[in-house]
Amino acid sequence: MSRVVASLGEIYSVAASSRSETRKPLKILSVNPAKRIMRPTSRWAIPVLLLGLCSCTSDDPGGPSNAPRFVSATIAANPANTISAEAVIIAHNYDRAFVRFWAAGTSVDSTPVFPFAGDSTLRVPILGMDTSATYSLEINLISAAGAQTKVDTEGFTTGTLPTWVPAISAIGTDTTPGFLSMSFPLGAVIIDNSGKVRWFKSLDGGVLNTFQAHRNGTYTIIDVSDPETTFHVLNALGNEIGTLKCVNFPTRFHDLFVQAGGDYWIMCDDTRTMDLSGLGGVVDAQVMASVVQHISKDGQLLFEWNSFDHFQITDLPLADRTGPNVNFTHGNGLELDDDGNLIVSFRSLSEITKINTTTGDIMWRLGGLQNQFTFLNDPKGYFERQHGLRKAAPGMIQVLDNGLTAPSRFVRYLLNPQNLTALLVMEFFDSPTTFTNVGGNTQYYPNGHAVVSFGKAGRVVEVDPSGNRAWEVAGVDGNYVFRVQRFHSLYTPGEGEATH
Repeated sequence: MSRVVASLGEIYSVAASSRSETRKPLKILSVNPAKRIMRPTSRWAIPVLLLGLCSCTSDDPGGPSNAPRFVSATIAANPANTISAEAVIIAHNYDRAFVRFWAAGTSVDSTPVFPFAGDSTLRVPILGMDTSATYSLEINLISAAGAQTKVDTEGFTTGTLPTWVPAISAIGTDTTPGFLSMSFPLGAVIIDNSGKVRWFKSLDGGVLNTFQAHRNGTYTIIDVSDPETTFHVLNALGNEIGTLKCVNFPTRFHDLFVQAGGDYWIMCDDTRTMDLSGLGGVVDAQVMASVVQHISKDGQLLFEWNSFDHFQITDLPLADRTGPNVNFTHGNGLELDDDGNLIVSFRSLSEITKINTTTGDIMWRLGGLQNQFTFLNDPKGYFERQHGLRKAAPGMIQVLDNGLTAPSRFVRYLLNPQNLTALLVMEFFDSPTTFTNVGGNTQYYPNGHAVVSFGKAGRVVEVDPSGNRAWEVAGVDGNYVFRVQRFHSLYTPGEGEATH
């Protein structure tokens, strides 16, 4: 159910295109089921007996030395993701390449165009294929003059999904174009709007993970039990290409965002021994507070803000500071506001705080014991133990108000920092019984829609600007969906978009 109490203003539209051309599959000469690789069938092909590979090679090495010349194309399976592959293309004096692919009875899909960048070898990821399907992969090369040549077609058979992936489907059609990622305890999946899984990444022995796409075109993933407490950076194929972590503090499992230039904002943990015996606690309490850092692409610390320097332990409710281990702030959400300053969610305090990124000063405090705002048009009048802080339209923020009892709700507020008012412009309840005491998140879409994951309840719903249910994921009830995120392309996730 939904409740609309104010207009969101201008709604932006998002357009998407689809492909309708179909192709007949090639006749496959032989199959290696263990490797799910089809032997090449092109008349240009020369079979090569390599583990998990098939390739074809041009039979015409002659011609002028500067003339475009195709040498070979090798299709390699992706051991980490059985519904993807990689084309390794060797050619001389070509400028770019792409791969078209289709299975029997399906429309033709295509990778983006990738540049050779002065090299003779190019690796092209092939993503978004269906499970247990035989595909034709058409290799296309483009010269510097723009001439396009189809040089070869190979066969490839995809595999099955791991058993931890639920039987996912979708309900509704009023949804935003693109793909939706979901963080499950044992890994991450990316689905299309029909609910079909188009990408996945398994975690060995995973307990709970957070998976995100970033503006520099990479993914990150971290498991809550990771002893190294580092975010693992993944490329479009899901292969690890680096790590991100805090400087001089343990890295915090929660929010992270990487900018287009590779610099990143991250949360860390600072634990100190404190005597809280006079404040309702114990003498040697281990108090953990959140630290926010801005780190350059090459690992240099650019900015640091420590909760211990700006909050008092009495900002935490008395009931939460009585034990030997005190989770003081529990930072779980980061955003950069339009003015370049930082907005941070502190779950333990039930507070959202705006921080000046030049001086480190607190600009305002929303919610919790130190709340400075008056809540307007909000029947509840506050939020508790929130997750999923995100900036919405200008001047607006949104969160999942987990609450202490059912139901949890998704809320969006219009903030007036001058008058210190927080106007509720939309709230959404999945049902009177949907409740998650931990986990979950939200994401704002440029068309005014939003997606919300209700954490442990396993409910994932897209709502329209009026707070009405527009689309939802089915088949995941009862699964812990820690985070969801929509983006437009599997090849450049988050690149050039405000997907954070």
